[in-house]
Formats: sequence, structure tokens, C-alpha cells
Amino acid sequence: MASRSGGLTAAMLLTFAGATPAFPSEELLQDTCGGCHTAEDGGLTRITGQRKTPEGWIMTIVRMQQAHGLDISAEDRRAIVQHLADTQGLAPSEAAPFRYALEKDPNAQESFDEPFASMCARCHTGARALLQNRTADEWELHMDFHVGHFPTIEYQALGRDREWYKIAKTEIADYLAEQNPLETAAWTDWQVGEKQPVAGAWVVMTDLPGIGEAYGKLTVTGEASPYQISGEFVTADGTAHPASGQMNLYTGYEWRANLDIGGTVYRQVLALSEDGNSLQGRQFDRGNDALGAPLHGVREGAGSVILGTVPSAVPAGEAQVQVVGTGLDGLESSTGAASANGFGAALTLAAEGNGVVTFSAGGAEGQIAHYTSVDSLRVEPALTIARVGGGSDAGPDAVPAYFNAVGMWNGPDGEAGTEDDIRIGRVEAQWSVANAHEHAAHMKDTEYAGEMQANGIFQPAIAGPNPERPFSANNAGELKVQAEAMGQQAEAMLIVTVQRFIDPPIR
Repeated sequence: MASRSGGLTAAMLLTFAGATPAFPSEELLQDTCGGCHTAEDGGLTRITGQRKTPEGWIMTIVRMQQAHGLDISAEDRRAIVQHLADTQGLAPSEAAPFRYALEKDPNAQESFDEPFASMCARCHTGARALLQNRTADEWELHMDFHVGHFPTIEYQALGRDREWYKIAKTEIADYLAEQNPLETAAWTDWQVGEKQPVAGAWVVMTDLPGIGEAYGKLTVTGEASPYQISGEFVTADGTAHPASGQMNLYTGYEWRANLDIGGTVYRQVLALSEDGNSLQGRQFDRGNDALGAPLHGVREGAGSVILGTVPSAVPAGEAQVQVVGTGLDGLESSTGAASANGFGAALTLAAEGNGVVTFSAGGAEGQIAHYTSVDSLRVEPALTIARVGGGSDAGPDAVPAYFNAVGMWNGPDGEAGTEDDIRIGRVEAQWSVANAHEHAAHMKDTEYAGEMQANGIFQPAIAGPNPERPFSANNAGELKVQAEAMGQQAEAMLIVTVQRFIDPPIR
């Protein structure tokens, strides 16, 4: 179930307090997997010919438990994932194009060429296939695996209209073997390269859905996974939300953490930069991964770095702004007064009208807009989905959608909605929904599909069938999400669809 399995698989990648961590080793892998996989080229058959992300390896092990009766403790499972991700993982450059799938970004949209799109990306994301590398033989066996485990694959839409198995064996396997081979220069270079330590203090900036833009500091302690994390996140109004939890670092850069932030458990799927000085990825509510936002971080003391400001924009007048970063002693601003603090530097403004304040320190530069008016609004994301849910003990919970209103100024061409528009930043808005088209109005989608909240979160309705709707339809619908601020309006498209009953770590 979406809400339950999502939390479970996230927990699988961490050792909880009180558990005794198993030591990642080749011996543990041999003892656990050697009963079915025989020795081959210094490793084990099938396993040796593959490289995957931590999520990819946990999916494989769980499948061994479910389909083949593998008996393994949670501690040993975590240790084996650690060992395999470290020794048979993906280099940063190999994972980078498809991190949206690991981060469970609900707004990511894929586009792949044929026949890969119809052959592979119709059942799961294309990223799921491309977040692994295999030998040519293993890719060919992977095609057989699909038919063996999912025999109806040849009779589904986009499968029964072609010779699926023939295409898979003669075209797709060769394509993937060339696109994602086991041996690459990127992986070889990453294996021999020096890995940077992750322990220390990190200044971070993100958004806590329903709460607001936030900055903070996280301190990582320990010498190996699981690392301990403590710190806090602070919102624009100065409210501090204590943070604590654990983190595993896989493959020398894959940061996976579960953190309690002010009473809500969040999941962090981040990537450590190759120089070890920055973090980038997504943080989301572990109970509902649609509620999340990008997170950026910089190691404290890594020179002068500006991540951004909280808030991202301010109404004209007196304002307190946090310039988030490190090494910002002596921050110089085009207006206002700045003073360094543990999160970067605090900036006091008293600006009039529409304009931009610029600031710099040690070669790092940034800016923040102040405004009395906007020329147009933009709703972000422009298109996303939500899912009905709940209503029973067995069904998955509803999946909400999170929207923000962004103020814009016209660029040099003087027209709104063109490429030279100037992004101001997030602005406060009033939210509503409308039926997306005539059929949605006929089905009364605004009445049944869910409710738009004042904080920009759309909460879907309970799953159906609903006898009050025509044909006892589910509470799905197609809506326009509307924002209004300072006399301007904007809208985005929201599709409210049915539950997701199967929710693997990589969809």
C-alpha cells in the first residue's frame, strides 16, 4: 500500500536505534546469497553482473524474500545493501539524469524514444530501467525475467500489438547493454577516486510543505553508516523546528536519512558532491512523499557560498531576511544592514517600491526582490497529479498535491508570459479550484474530487466508488488550481486520479 510500503522501504535502508548493525562484507553476502547463487569470477552468479542504486538493491533483496523465501534479518539486509551499493553501485554521473525517480519527485515528466518508451516505460518509469548497469548477458536475462515474473506483459496494451518478447530480446536488450553496460569509465574512476567525509556541520535550505520556506543546520556525527544527525530548521518567522535522526551514506555520495523535524518524520534523498562540500536532492514527508521540496546544502566552512534567502522575496517596507550559506562574514548589501550568524547572515531591509537588493561576500553573490506589485503570477507546478485514497483499512491513503504562487515582473519586452520575464519569488496567494473543462463540470469534479487548502495543499477526497456521482464513479477529476494575489491570477492543471496500490522504492 502506498502509505505503508513507502515508509517500510525507507526504513529498510536505515538501522534504527537499539539494533545491532551488521558489518558490510563479502563474507556476509556469500553466507546470505551463496545458497542459490554460485561462485563466479570472484563473486556470485547474477549478482556480479549488475550495478544498482541502494534502492535498486533493496528491491532485489525484498523480491528474493517474497518470491524465493530468503530468510534475512533487517540488520543483515541493510549491511548487504551497503556492501553492494558501495562495491556495485552507480557513479554520480550515471545516476544524475534520473535522480527524480529516487527522490520521488511527483512533478517530474519523462520523455523517451521508441521502442524503449512503449516496451519499458509503460509499466514503470524509464528511470527505473536506466538506474542500473548490467552485462549484455544480464540484460538479455532481464528480458526473460520480465516474461517469467509478469507473463501478462505480452497481452497488455502496447504489448499485444507487437512481438514483445522478440523485440525485447533483439532490440531492447542490445540497446540497454550499449546504453548502460556493466563496465564504464565513470564507475572505474569513481571507485578509485578519494571519497570525501560526510561528518560535520551542514547549512541547508528547503521548504516544509504547509509550513513554509526554511533554513537550518544539520550536524552529522559518526565514522560510518548509520550516522547520527541533529540540528534544526527555522522558518521565515523565526520558528525553530528541532531535527534529529539517522543517515546512511552509500556509494560514497548517496545520502539517505530519516529525520524527525518538529514532530514530522521526513525522508532525505540527497547526493553529496564529488568535492564533498555540497548537498542536493529532495526532502519529503515519509508518510506522504508528495509533500516535499528540493533541499540544498553546503558544508560549513567551505568558503563563501550563498544558497539563497528565506523568504525568497519580501513585500516592500521593513523586512528581516536570512541569507543562507557559509563564509558570509562581512556580507555587503546594496541596501540595509547585514550581520553574520550561524546560518549565513541576517539582512535587515527597509526598501520601497519594486526592486532588487544585491549582496555579496568573498566572491559569492545573491539577490532578493522587494515588491509592491507583480505583473503576473505563476503557479508551480504547472501540472501534477493527486490521488484519492483512504476510506478503508486496506486501501492506501490519499496523495495530496502541493502548489506555490510565484510573482513575476515583465522583462524588457514588456509582456507577461514570455522568456524574459523576471522571477520575483514566492508570494502569498488565495487558492481555489475550478472544473478543468465541460465534462469535469458535468461530473461536478470540484464538488467531489477534493479540497484546496489555504496553504497551497490540495487534499483529495476519499476513494470511491461514490454512489452520488454519475455511474457511481470514483472521486477522480480534472481541476484547474487557481491562485490570486495583488490583482493577478494564474492557474495550473491538476489531475486527481485513483490510488496507487503498489509503491516500490523506484516506481
